[in-house]
Amino acid sequence: MPVIDARMICAAAFQGRVSCFDLGSGSLVWAREISSAAGLAIDSRFVYVSDDKGAVHALDKASGASLWKQDKLFLRRLTAPMPLRNLVVVGDVRGVVHFLNRDDGSFVARLPTDGSPLRAPLQRLGSNLLLQTSNGSVLAIEVQ
Repeated sequence: MPVIDARMICAAAFQGRVSCFDLGSGSLVWAREISSAAGLAIDSRFVYVSDDKGAVHALDKASGASLWKQDKLFLRRLTAPMPLRNLVVVGDVRGVVHFLNRDDGSFVARLPTDGSPLRAPLQRLGSNLLLQTSNGSVLAIEVQ
């Protein structure tokens, strides 16, 4: 799914590209060679992408330049990232929710669920997180 903010739309496109376009003119702002089936997210500063190898990337929203990459989730089939407060949240095939520092990608916390994959997109519930596992667990997580 594409993501939109006030001035641009970004998407993980066919054949391993992440691209952002100006909403007003439709012109390409930037594109990067990153393959993602999970998708991406956007906030006021960054575009976040979960790639096909299990890395989470933070890209500068204006230029597409790499700001950080968390690659310690190799082959964990990550969900699309979700910015939440000062964090970036991703879930994985093992049912673990990973909370990353928004500024540098370092791990802040990890929360195991029922051990089944997180396949549904993470959802915002107010200032907290809502998720569903493949085994049917529905969890609301308070983020402090």
